[in-house]
Amino acid sequence: MTAPHEEMACRTCLSPLNTLGMPPTYVHPTHLATDGHQPAPVPVSQLDTLRRSCDFCGDPYPIWTLRGGEVTAIAIGPTAGLVQDFGHSWAACAACHTHIDDGRNDKVIDRAVQALGLANHPQARQRIEELHQAFLNARLPGRTLITTTGWPATTITAAELPKVRDRLTRFYRGTDNLPATLAITDARQQIATGLERSHLYWIDNDFTDLAEHAAAQLPDVHLSRDLIPATDGMLIWPRPVTQRQLTAASWTNTIHGWHIVLYRTVGAGLHGKPLQRLREQVGWLAPTSAAHLPEQHLIPGDHPAAALVATWLLIAQQTADVTTARVDKAVAKTYARTNRPVPELRIVRIRGRRTIPGPDGEPVPGSQERSQTSRFWVSGHWRNQAHGPGRSLRRPVYIHPFLRGPDDAPIKLSTTVRMLSSRRPSPKEQ
Repeated sequence: MTAPHEEMACRTCLSPLNTLGMPPTYVHPTHLATDGHQPAPVPVSQLDTLRRSCDFCGDPYPIWTLRGGEVTAIAIGPTAGLVQDFGHSWAACAACHTHIDDGRNDKVIDRAVQALGLANHPQARQRIEELHQAFLNARLPGRTLITTTGWPATTITAAELPKVRDRLTRFYRGTDNLPATLAITDARQQIATGLERSHLYWIDNDFTDLAEHAAAQLPDVHLSRDLIPATDGMLIWPRPVTQRQLTAASWTNTIHGWHIVLYRTVGAGLHGKPLQRLREQVGWLAPTSAAHLPEQHLIPGDHPAAALVATWLLIAQQTADVTTARVDKAVAKTYARTNRPVPELRIVRIRGRRTIPGPDGEPVPGSQERSQTSRFWVSGHWRNQAHGPGRSLRRPVYIHPFLRGPDDAPIKLSTTVRMLSSRRPSPKEQ
């Protein structure tokens, strides 16, 4: 028996590709508007984001994969026939899935004909209904969360973090499936337990800027227990970071290392019952990638978790002020009703201005270099610093941007300055 071909997508436009013939030739879907580029096939398992659409109505933000009847449509014309294989796995947006759950398939068809501009064509509606019913009448139990949809960003405040964590924990303990490509199906209960005991970190805007800038030039790092700020934890950035558009990360301690999961937000733009159902069933976060990393694992600078590792390193080198914030009263009452201790919420900010010793005698901010006649900005960068027994180990330490040269020398005006501060500028400074 021939194994099924792995689904492919175009690396250029991130759209799933159709196949023609055997061996398969990959083509863009006929309904997709492109700039004329040729398909660049890549397995979908290698992509964090896909431009998939709802197979019922065409909505660009599908959330569930459903399995049902194998649907094939055949159009016969005077000279040739066209065969369109719709398959047995269909993507559903939150609105269509809500209607399907409520047994209102007519509402799903309404969405489809309106999206296609065919609301006044009864025959077209009948054909669409036949396709939908062929799939739905043979629908199998269960559903799989689609984690590759590029949702618009949703801002999660510090006060919401305990609620977001609890809803994510409940999802892991539930019966809804996650894509096999995440490879955490067998670890869901362990991750949920780790989330329940996790320390919660909310990273402020300025520290997020610093972490993202540092992540872009992160050197290879060995993962160790003294690098991680808590045995189990979850942190939220106030905006998506890096090209992967990550909003959150969690780590769960295991005997042989950690389960690290990276997340993006879901649900932005939804309203009413679809949004309510999504928040109840999934929450605010969907995992986009996951890995089990053992102690002393070498994490390359281009690893998906680079932003998380950079944030850990900056906290570990005491670049951060970590303060405890009060949990929202409503959240505290919810925990009290279930006899659970109120979680501690930690806010991470950039520590105030200070001098960082330069390794290997490198000049530091504020040092006097009388041999120079001007000052210039040195960009933020990583340096290896000795630590551990006999200072035999090395750990990357981030050197903040600083002025090099005598204090009384003029500053060269030909360089670009990236200012990072935990203090908001006054109106006069803006």
